[in-house]
Amino acid sequence: MLKPLTEEELRLLNFLEEDSNIATDVLAKKMNMPEEKVGFLKKKLEDEEIILKYRAIVNWEKIESPEVIALIQVTVTPSKGSGYDEVAKQISELDEVSACLLLSGSFDLLVEVVGPSLKDVAFFVAEKLAALEGVEHTRTNFLLKRYKQAGDMFTVSRKTHRLPIVI
Repeated sequence: MLKPLTEEELRLLNFLEEDSNIATDVLAKKMNMPEEKVGFLKKKLEDEEIILKYRAIVNWEKIESPEVIALIQVTVTPSKGSGYDEVAKQISELDEVSACLLLSGSFDLLVEVVGPSLKDVAFFVAEKLAALEGVEHTRTNFLLKRYKQAGDMFTVSRKTHRLPIVI
């Protein structure tokens, strides 16, 4: 069952989503609330697993990284009784998968995979993902450059750091 949140809890979540590194005393001032109450609300939302994790948004374009990211469109056959959930759960449990989203449109799931090379991602798709029961079709797209993520714009430079592809 979905939990209804108070206006204070929603405001706190919005502030933390904007800057998860914000100090509790600064949050208290912005929210015009006692610091102890803000700390209590934050801890409560963590304990209820509404806040799952705090993370940094890294601009990988600024550093050399040998990893590649693929966004894979997956068409699946929903299973009786659990629909897309069972197939999505199996896909999400694979170590290479960093995100798995159910979508409407021309495919069912969008799966983000991080791997050490194009070849490793291709083998993952062929040997693990496509081999799962319920997976009908995959279409792999490799990320070339990120311009915006989680509402934050990355500096757009004229230089492109694309990986060479040998065919």
